[in-house]
Amino acid sequence: MEQKVKLFCCKTMMDEVEAIRPDQMAVEYIEYALHRNPDQLRKELQKRIDDEREAEVLVFVYGLCSRGLDDLKSGSKTLVIPRVHDCISLLLGSRQRYEEEFGADPGTYYLSKGWIDQKGDPYKEYEENKAKYGEENAKWISDETYHHYKRVVFIDTHLPELEAYEEYSQQVAGFLNCGYHKIVGEKVFFEQILAGNWGKDFVVVKPGETSKYQDFL
Repeated sequence: MEQKVKLFCCKTMMDEVEAIRPDQMAVEYIEYALHRNPDQLRKELQKRIDDEREAEVLVFVYGLCSRGLDDLKSGSKTLVIPRVHDCISLLLGSRQRYEEEFGADPGTYYLSKGWIDQKGDPYKEYEENKAKYGEENAKWISDETYHHYKRVVFIDTHLPELEAYEEYSQQVAGFLNCGYHKIVGEKVFFEQILAGNWGKDFVVVKPGETSKYQDFL
């Protein structure tokens, strides 16, 4: 008897998943803001694991995410997690490609449609801080946080009507006084996730086991 599979996906990758997800595959989309606190992300994911009553295999459209997916207890289920540090590798199509990009230019801030929709970018953060602390303090926070970035890269993930997102990414680059570049992402990881092709590029946590950050290295 085939096991029932359910996805847990960060909202930053909702559009990429929805573009290819079969209707019969269950999914829950989880707020991006939890990334800012890995302990809170882990707590939320663990609650969803413990509360799940139908699916036997839970697949996470995440990476290790600052160890937010470390120390997840599988209970009676099997957990499947891509063997990557964060979602940039998923959007680019492989961990190797991300490492190549990082090696070529480590001072890169990546944006995608999902990141922009979730307001997960330096300019939106600046606007939030300006409303809280005033323009001068918000600019200081931004300069201190992002001064080491040299370019902004927009990842084109083959979604329709991305022109406005590309233009916005260029504006973010201007705000940070960075260069701008666009690269084309790949669907490979998302296709593997949905097809159940969970080979060496995935961490599989069997029932009764716990995810460990060492498995992602």
